[in-house]
Amino acid sequence: MAATAASCTVSLLSPNPRAHKGQENQVNTRTVQGNVNCRAEERTRSRASGLNSSSAAIGRRRGPHRDSPSTLVLSRSQLKATARTGAEASEDSTEGDDEEDDATIEQALLHRRQLLWGATGTFSYLTSAGFGVAAPVPPADLSLKYCKPVPNVNRKTNSTNNTVHCCLPDLHETPIDFKFEYDDLHDMRIRKPAHILSKDPAYVAKYNLAYLRMKQLPDDDPRSFAAQWHIHCAFCMGAYLEPESGIDPGFSYPPPPPPSVRVQLQYHYSWAFAPWHRMYLYFHERILGDLIGDKSFALPVWNWDNQREEVGGNQMPLMYAPTGPIYLIKPLIMPANEIPYELSNAIRNREHFPPEVVRLDPSDLYKKDLNCVFQNNLAFMNRAMVSPVSITLFLGKPYRAGQTTEPKDMGTFLFTAKDPIFYSHHANVDRLWTVWKSLKIDPSTRGGYRKREDPTDPDFLNTKFAFYNHKKQLVHVKISQTLDTLPLRYEYEEKEFKSSDDDWIYYKFKPSVYKQPSPGTIDALGTETVLKNDKSVSVALARIEPTPSHGRSAEELEETLVVKGVQVPKNSFMLYKVFINLLEAGAFTPLGVHNFVGVISHIPHMDSHGMEHNQKIDFRLSIGASLKALGVKESERVSVTFVPGGHEEDVEFDGVVVEFN
Repeated sequence: MAATAASCTVSLLSPNPRAHKGQENQVNTRTVQGNVNCRAEERTRSRASGLNSSSAAIGRRRGPHRDSPSTLVLSRSQLKATARTGAEASEDSTEGDDEEDDATIEQALLHRRQLLWGATGTFSYLTSAGFGVAAPVPPADLSLKYCKPVPNVNRKTNSTNNTVHCCLPDLHETPIDFKFEYDDLHDMRIRKPAHILSKDPAYVAKYNLAYLRMKQLPDDDPRSFAAQWHIHCAFCMGAYLEPESGIDPGFSYPPPPPPSVRVQLQYHYSWAFAPWHRMYLYFHERILGDLIGDKSFALPVWNWDNQREEVGGNQMPLMYAPTGPIYLIKPLIMPANEIPYELSNAIRNREHFPPEVVRLDPSDLYKKDLNCVFQNNLAFMNRAMVSPVSITLFLGKPYRAGQTTEPKDMGTFLFTAKDPIFYSHHANVDRLWTVWKSLKIDPSTRGGYRKREDPTDPDFLNTKFAFYNHKKQLVHVKISQTLDTLPLRYEYEEKEFKSSDDDWIYYKFKPSVYKQPSPGTIDALGTETVLKNDKSVSVALARIEPTPSHGRSAEELEETLVVKGVQVPKNSFMLYKVFINLLEAGAFTPLGVHNFVGVISHIPHMDSHGMEHNQKIDFRLSIGASLKALGVKESERVSVTFVPGGHEEDVEFDGVVVEFN
């Protein structure tokens, strides 16, 4: 049964999302009836909230800016999703590391993922910087000459208190090429939802023991917990430089740059994000299993996109809460207090423990009616996962040897991986990549038949990563080896995920209570070039006709809204919900209307170069599904309305344009 949008009084999903006490909901196994009409809220409260619409048209250019994020699922959904639940503490998320500052809620990553990996989990596009030729990115050389400390920034004072050495142990091993282990056919690892596994005392005991043993390893062991979180710190904060092997040996001019000016290896913000994180989790999972002698051990999956009552996926899994199921595991291992409980041994914001739910709409104004929260969550997931059909909008733009990537939409990465829940969260991001490729629907292109495919560019397929395996061997993995989970000997138990996935895959958007603006109204929109933090801003979008490109017909191209030159704040969170042809959109406008196209968002990030000023970023959102549902004619101008999501600063921008992917 597909979930339905626009009004909380209509059927939401099956079965019922949990309801707060006092909500007079009629609950049965298939339908929920709420007592608050979200569309009435939209009409009566959007104005009262102070988020009145002002207008702005395509603005002047303000000089050079960086190219933009793409819509990888879960960046933002992870971003605010996990942050809302305290899932990924990005500063000092493990007890005992008192030299670092505790995480604030804004610093709690939720990826990405863009989160999935903005609202649509945005990831940065790439800029070509300095020397570089088209070539696959080489694997990291783990010798110290290619690694440098990264800054540990105090967000409150915008100062660097110290540096953190994220360099991995260099065992001076000769790397080996990764090979699939087909001889372990009987040891297929099956990843299941964390909320279900939280009720399994044997699994929780085994999972806890694996982390206990990992944390007992010396830091110079590449399998140790310290080395494991250093991996994410190093490659998501730019600690390693690209080695000489990134230069084509037959290319003699210009000569290879010296190490002092060589570019960083950075696997976020590009098409490398999902493959790199897949293998990061792969080796982490294999190490945990090896430490407890269980080849079939699989990581739990926090499927925070699941809005169903009986699973509770949109709450922090109980196994990670300080008051979690520790009472279930003590009888299975050792007497009370003799075995530390490592799964909750992290600094997390207690305000986001169960029964608090994930709110993918960070405006969070429907606190008293969870039915509206769940509707918004489902609409958010649909726009993040189903609307983008091109791999550029989903995974991100290319990343080649000699190029630089720039942080755009993620949180502070230094300490995110110091919390076991980080890996459970990213397991869902990994799962959603597989789900996206399996979708047989195309709501966004004019033809409606485009397939979802991974890139076939040789530079993508031949890019290599370096990891230590469970035997402490240095392994080089090609992206071409990461595209299917079955050869990697793990999969997701589909029956535990499919029904809740269907709720957002087949989510039914509804019309807004407001009429679309007339052409004359759109043409009359003003010329402001500032996105406000306290009211909605609307601009006119001139559209163009697509032309065949890269072997695809015009009907196969995906119409994309590009928000140009957004000057994101250097030290504070920024988020705008984006609507097409809905000038009345405000804080209480539900996301389940056809007009909603996604979110543009930014969370402060500090890499090893630092970030001393605001950056200009382009953001991209798929708008074809919304335009078709609204009945907008080809090349017809539309309005774009930006609704602020609770941040503190106004943001300048350079306007909006259309491109086709």
